[in-house]
Amino acid sequence: MTPTTRTVGENERAETARGVHKVAALVVTYFPDAGCPRRLDKLLSQVDRLVIVDNGTDAAGISWIDAYSERPRVTTIRNDDNLGIAAALNQGMNVLADGAYDWVFTSDQDSTVTDGCVAALLAAVSGDPHPDNIALVGSNRQDTGANISAHRWLRPSRRYPFFERVTCDQIERDGVTLVITSGTLTSMTAYRQLGSFREYFFIDLVDTEYCLRARKAGYRILVSCDAMIFHRIGSKRQRRLLGLTISPMHHGPLRKYYIFRNAVDVIRRYGRAFPHWLIYQVLGLAEVAAGILIFENQKSAKLRACMIGAWDGLLGRRGPARREF
Repeated sequence: MTPTTRTVGENERAETARGVHKVAALVVTYFPDAGCPRRLDKLLSQVDRLVIVDNGTDAAGISWIDAYSERPRVTTIRNDDNLGIAAALNQGMNVLADGAYDWVFTSDQDSTVTDGCVAALLAAVSGDPHPDNIALVGSNRQDTGANISAHRWLRPSRRYPFFERVTCDQIERDGVTLVITSGTLTSMTAYRQLGSFREYFFIDLVDTEYCLRARKAGYRILVSCDAMIFHRIGSKRQRRLLGLTISPMHHGPLRKYYIFRNAVDVIRRYGRAFPHWLIYQVLGLAEVAAGILIFENQKSAKLRACMIGAWDGLLGRRGPARREF
């Protein structure tokens, strides 16, 4: 997918927005690949400060971080164990909570930002008539999987099934329901009001819960068509079956457990407030199960993890998984 071409005037407005707002970047690492420092360099060139929180990578896997932490405008936090994505995000946000930064750009360790990505996100804020009402601005993104089509964003619809997924150019001022953590600009003002990410989720649906919490509090979530990241979601591949498109992600059983457990928790909290998202999420869980049954390996272990995850979600069990898969 080719990023939207921008005019000279649009580029100038983006750079102006970059000067008005103070923005930091936050990246959580966990056994990153050798290309991570290069991606961090590209991100650092677009922000005022970079915070890296490592979640228990061994010395061999992150030998480069000590030298990297000595660079100007870079702060690193090393956790001895994997505390989960939400806890690591909160550690980084707390470092940046001194009021010096208006926005924090969060990114996964394997996401690549394109030139001008952060400036384009800030331009979307500056160009909005009600910027104080924005909690998050997501980037336009392309999954680097071989046959994944352009990403679509969720919003409610009056017609069955009462939600729709729209391309970036179809998004209106009211924004969208959800954005993922990677490639997203987070308002520090909104973060202080809404509170921290839910650490007991550990991983999966952390961003979904935060988005719904923000929407319930009256904030909007926008997407910038001009801000582009390249991001990979698992080993996701689109497959066709009986006229339906299924995207099995090939995550291991443990990730399936977290997906189902945390989904049940979020459904219990926000299902009534956002019925369009409820339908979308239930159908998404059904797609995960169908993908396991038809396309993925370890079928028995993964389906068992899904069922146990749903049960633990109903029982209110949280934090790191206490079961072996």
